[in-house]
Amino acid sequence: MELTAKMLQKMAAVDIRSVDINTLTDLRDIEIDTKKPVPQKLAAFAEQTNNVYVHRIGAYIVKVRFQKEGPTIDDKMEEYLRRLAELPV
Repeated sequence: MELTAKMLQKMAAVDIRSVDINTLTDLRDIEIDTKKPVPQKLAAFAEQTNNVYVHRIGAYIVKVRFQKEGPTIDDKMEEYLRRLAELPV
């Protein structure tokens, strides 16, 4: 299935406060062959999920958004881990 711009806009517009978690794909169930080229990995990901932007991980809803410029995912993960390290236990 090829995703159109209209389909992607509809997926991105999903409000995580009102979505039924049971309709979301659990990211832990998605399998990607990391040896394949990026376009094939993206296609495999899209084929295994109901929404490329909104998923679940167990009981948690996760919404992904993409931006052309700005911090990388590695930068954001580093920032997140630094914040976690600052939390009192």
